[in-house]
Amino acid sequence: MKRIAPGRRGGHFRRPTIESLEVRTLLTAHPLGPTLPGRHYPAPDVKQFVPILYPPGTPQPTAAEIQRESFDFRGIGHYTVGPAGFSQQSIKIHGYGKAGGSNLSHRTYFQFAVIEPSASAPSPVIYGNMSLVGANYLQNSSELIVDFVGPPGSEVHGLPTHLYWISDANQSSSGPFAETGTAFPGRNNFPGNYFNAQGVPVSPLSQGLPPASVNYWGLSLGSVDFRYVPDAHSVKGSLGSGTVIVTMHGLMNNSGAQSQIDKNIN
Repeated sequence: MKRIAPGRRGGHFRRPTIESLEVRTLLTAHPLGPTLPGRHYPAPDVKQFVPILYPPGTPQPTAAEIQRESFDFRGIGHYTVGPAGFSQQSIKIHGYGKAGGSNLSHRTYFQFAVIEPSASAPSPVIYGNMSLVGANYLQNSSELIVDFVGPPGSEVHGLPTHLYWISDANQSSSGPFAETGTAFPGRNNFPGNYFNAQGVPVSPLSQGLPPASVNYWGLSLGSVDFRYVPDAHSVKGSLGSGTVIVTMHGLMNNSGAQSQIDKNIN
C-alpha cells in the first residue's frame, strides 16, 4: 500500500503556507465583567476633574459616585488630514475606529473631527466633536456625543495629541448616555465658564462665579490623547493619513433613567 506523502491529501498536493494572524488589542473592560451587576471598574486619574465639575462649596460626590461616573476608553482606527473648511482654520483631522474597549462597553466604535485654528483665528483654542457607539446594546441605541476643547502646544507634526472632552450641549446622546431633557442649575455656565481663554479646564470659582454654577446630570469632563502612526504612502487626496490610537478618561454623570436596556442597581 502506497503511503501518502506529507502535504498530499486526497491526491492533491498542497504547499505549506503561513497564515496571517488577526491583530487584537487588549480590552479596557475587564474580560469577566464587574463583580456586581450594573457596576463598572473606575477609570484612572479621574479625581483631578472633581474640583472642576464639583467646586468647593457645592455638594461633593462620594467615592462610589466617582466610580459610577468614571469613564475610560481606548480605541484604534484610521485618520486623514484634510484642508481647512473656513479661513480661520488651518487643517481638519478626521478619524474613525474599529471596535475599541471601555469600562462601560466591551465594543465601542468611534468617529471624530478635530479643527486646528489658523494664525488669523480670534482664539487659539483647538476644538472638535466625537461620536462613540456602544455595540453591546440593541442596534445603535447607545451613542455618546462629546466635544473636544484644548490649547495648542501638544502638536506632533502639526497634529494635536492632548485635548479635553466635555458633554455636547447641542446634540443629544442616546441609550444609557441620554440626558434627562430638563434644564439643570447652571446649565448656561457649562461648558463656557469651565474653560479659560486658552482652552484649559478651570474651576468656575476661579472666574468669580458662585458655587451654585455646578449642575448634576449631564455634566462630563475628561482628557483625550491621540497617538498618530503615519502611513508610508498617504491616502490619495489627503494631506496625510495613518493609524490613530485614542485614549480617553474622565467623569461622566448620566442618570441612566432614559435607557430601558441599561439595568443598574444604583
